[in-house]
Amino acid sequence: MDNETIVIGLGPAGIGATLGLQNECLVLERSKEIGGGSATIERDGATFDIGGHSFHTPHPEVRDLVFNSLEMFEQKREARCFSGNDLINYPFQKNFRELSDQNVIEECVKGLDQVETGDFPDYNEFIHKKFGPGIAKHFMLPYNQKLWGRDLRRLTANWTGERVAAPEGVKEKFDTSGGKRKPLQADTNVAYPAKGGFGEIFKTLAKQVKNIEYDRTVGRIELKDKRLFTKDGKSYPYRRLVSSMPVNELLALVDNCPADVLTAASKLDYLSLKVVMVVIDHPIDTPVQRIYAADPNIAAHKTAMNHNSSDYLRKQPRHGIMAEVSYSPQKPLKRADLEKWVVENLLQMKMIRSESEVLNAFSIDVKYAYPVPTHDRSEIVKNIKSFLEENEIYSVGRFGEWAYINSDEVLARGLTLGKRLLHS
Repeated sequence: MDNETIVIGLGPAGIGATLGLQNECLVLERSKEIGGGSATIERDGATFDIGGHSFHTPHPEVRDLVFNSLEMFEQKREARCFSGNDLINYPFQKNFRELSDQNVIEECVKGLDQVETGDFPDYNEFIHKKFGPGIAKHFMLPYNQKLWGRDLRRLTANWTGERVAAPEGVKEKFDTSGGKRKPLQADTNVAYPAKGGFGEIFKTLAKQVKNIEYDRTVGRIELKDKRLFTKDGKSYPYRRLVSSMPVNELLALVDNCPADVLTAASKLDYLSLKVVMVVIDHPIDTPVQRIYAADPNIAAHKTAMNHNSSDYLRKQPRHGIMAEVSYSPQKPLKRADLEKWVVENLLQMKMIRSESEVLNAFSIDVKYAYPVPTHDRSEIVKNIKSFLEENEIYSVGRFGEWAYINSDEVLARGLTLGKRLLHS
């Protein structure tokens, strides 16, 4: 074993880097759990993911790794948009004609005559000009204001080609090759572990990882002597580090980190989540897997019926429903009784019939949930990574790179980095 390389974290990025390094490293994990933000929680007989996860990837190598490691279940993605008490097919911009309000439909149709193509200076202008004023007004704008809780002009539009589906009349297809994500469509097939929750992917992959120490929280990193100290008093010499922790928190642990680097990192913006989990006492009465809601009176921007992710979970006697409620200093939570609010919304959206079905409702806090793609993000991350790599520290992952990417992309980037370091 090459103890000269230390990997921090056993989530998708750390697992990918370790497999790419062919286990020529030591992994330090701060908890007893595997998977990071892609882990699964079991409560009262129900299964919950930390967020609405499913597996889909444009990286054939990642797909092969996952499908060769455990049994996966594939099905058509059943997603809906909740708008004006209607539940229509996802995405809204392609299926707004399913709405019951003819005036809204007419506004959306008329707005399509005003759409423009090209590059847009910010996300706000992208929404207005890519979809027209009708679709913008009735879904795209309120949904994104609800999700991001910021002036959308602060966000770039250069990430939208991977995530935001085009309007009605533009043909698109989710691609499972080519290495670049495409927006999910109404007919996209997604995968999920055949048994258990989404976290089973990373629990299974982690069985290939040989050298792990759990309950090791990094407390300090000495650049000059190349030594890592954990909060429980242990120290580890290293030649190079691979970190999957949030890069701003990583820099805060570096002795004598330059002030300008710390200042730059403090400008990186992020959203947090309250993830509300509701246990119901029977299999859910709908095939729907996801609901996206723009209405500010609905607490969550995204609700996931977790047990519709596989036939195995569908057969369980109790089901779990997960709701993502974003918050930040710019977007405080509107109600203190969040769990009660979410249950009220489930009744409104007809996902449950009565409050008496609810056996339990609880929430967990996810501090780092969505990196905000601000205009200065790319330059800040570039400069931070340059400083770190000059000192043989490599930051990877969603918040390691402050990139709005999913677990498959994180795993791919970890693998790529590990392979590169193996031969350097």
